[in-house]
Amino acid sequence: MYCGVDIGGTHTQIGAVDASGKVFDHEKLNTASFTQARDLVLTIAYTILRMAKVSGQKVEGIGVGCPNVNPRTGVLRNAANLKFKEEISLKDELAQYFPGIPVAVDNDANAAAVGERIYGKARNTDDFLCVTLGTGVGGGVFCNGKLVYGLNGMAGEIGHMIVEPNGRPCGCGRKGCLERYASAGGILDNYLEICTQNNATPQAATYRQVAEAAKTGDPLALLAFDKAARILGHALANIACVTAPTHIFVFGGVAQVGEILLAPLRKYFAENLLFCYKKTAEESPAVCIELSELMETLKDAAILGAAALARL
Repeated sequence: MYCGVDIGGTHTQIGAVDASGKVFDHEKLNTASFTQARDLVLTIAYTILRMAKVSGQKVEGIGVGCPNVNPRTGVLRNAANLKFKEEISLKDELAQYFPGIPVAVDNDANAAAVGERIYGKARNTDDFLCVTLGTGVGGGVFCNGKLVYGLNGMAGEIGHMIVEPNGRPCGCGRKGCLERYASAGGILDNYLEICTQNNATPQAATYRQVAEAAKTGDPLALLAFDKAARILGHALANIACVTAPTHIFVFGGVAQVGEILLAPLRKYFAENLLFCYKKTAEESPAVCIELSELMETLKDAAILGAAALARL
C-alpha cells in the first residue's frame, strides 16, 4: 500500500491507498491542535503504522503534501497557515520511523497536481495548472509534462501573488495576497465587507455558513463568491500568459461549491485572457477551467494527491 498525508492549515488527512488508487483507510487530525511539528509527525507515523498493521499490508511508499515545504530538501519553515513556525525536515523526521521506505515530501498544491496527473483528468495532459482553494491558495504547475519547481523548489506559490496593493494583511507578512480574497477565510471576509457596505446584518460567521447561504441563493453570499472569482479569474489570466496551460483544474474544500464559484470564475477569466489563448471561431477561452477529477472522491482527494508523490 501507499500512504498519502495531506497537512493543511485546518486538518491533516492520512490515508492508505491500494494499487488501483482506492483509499481503504482514512484518518483526520486537527492540525491546529499541534503547536510542535515533531508532535504532528509522530502522530502521523503512529497512524500509518496502525493502518499497516490492521490491513496486513506492507507500506511501499509515503507521500506528504504540506504548505511551504521545500520539495528538494524536505524542509518546512514559516508556513503561513500553520501554528508551528520552527524549521524542520518533514522528510527526515518521518523517514526515521520507516527505514528503507521511500518518503516524498512536496508542497500540497504540487501534490494535488501530481495526483491529477496520475489519477485524474490530466493523465494525458502535459501543460496544466492545479489551483488549490482551502485555508490558503496554492498552485501546482506542469509544463512540457514536468512539474515546475524553479530555483528553490517553491515555484507555484500563486496564493502569495499580490492582487490588491496594500490590501488585507496576509500570514506571509505581506499585504493583498490572492489567498486573502479567494481562500475560505478570504471569502468570509468578502462576505462581511459586503454586508457592511450594504448595511446588512451578517447571517454567517464562518466560511461554511457563507457557502451554505450561497447554495440557498443568498445574494450577499453569492457576491462574496463573485468577488473571489473576479480576483482569482484575473490572476489566472495573468498566470496563463506565463505558463500557457491547456487546462486549469480547481481543487480543495472551497471548490466543493462547484458552479457557484466556477461559473463566475470562467467568466472573469475569459474577460481577462490574452487574445492568443482564445479560440478564433468563438470568444470562449481555449484554456479549460474544470473541477479536479479527484474532487469526485471529496474526502479522499488530498490523500490521493499526496500518495501520488510516492509513485513518481
